[in-house]
Amino acid sequence: MIDVIVLDLDGGAMLDECLASLRAQSVPANVIVFDNGSKHPTPGATARSETNLGFAGGANAALRLSSAPYIALVNNDVVLQPDWLAQVRDALDRDAQLAAVQTIITRPDGRIDGAGIDISDGTFRQIGHGCAVGVPLAVAWGVSATATLYRRAAIGNRFFDERFFAYYEDVELCARLHEDEWRVAVLPVVAAVHRGSATASRLGRNALRLRTRNRYLAARMHRGVGRITALLFEDAKLMLRGRSSIRGIVQGLFG
Repeated sequence: MIDVIVLDLDGGAMLDECLASLRAQSVPANVIVFDNGSKHPTPGATARSETNLGFAGGANAALRLSSAPYIALVNNDVVLQPDWLAQVRDALDRDAQLAAVQTIITRPDGRIDGAGIDISDGTFRQIGHGCAVGVPLAVAWGVSATATLYRRAAIGNRFFDERFFAYYEDVELCARLHEDEWRVAVLPVVAAVHRGSATASRLGRNALRLRTRNRYLAARMHRGVGRITALLFEDAKLMLRGRSSIRGIVQGLFG
């Protein structure tokens, strides 16, 4: 049995496309739609929160509605190929030490959105982001919560640390999985399309603060996952383009 969790925050037509792709999957699954504080309640939602719990809190709340041994997280702005669920399920079936698995995710323009998470340079990067499909890709250290199937025995009763609220909570989860001697994998197939950050506007300026802060939180919480000096150097460059937050850096380093 497989449960698929989709968090919604006024997704509208994007959610409809996502759910249509889930209904078209070649293997059956129970879909849990969690309305995470939408201004306009999500029609047919399995459950609803009156306030936005963040991606971390919303995913954890939805997980409490699930009882399946395999649980997928799929963003409401993702469209899946009909064989996505079968491929990631088969990967978990074949390898009992595999905690989570994703496929290569592309953008609407056909270029790669992400093929897993790389931490080798001390920062956190989506492998292959912006590259053409077919380029050589690094071996992934982690998987993205954009569209991933997880093993309940590995994640337990929660997905994420809710202090993260949104952004890089999947990095922290992958760090915990590695520390517990689980493995994760990215299948070398293209089976999902992600529009990208479609609900970020609801966070306003907090989105930039959280994206900045949470990288430092993950690095401080898990030895060997991220390097503070590398993150500071990256933020110095991002600051010139208005893509970093001084407040986020301070909160991440000292909060």
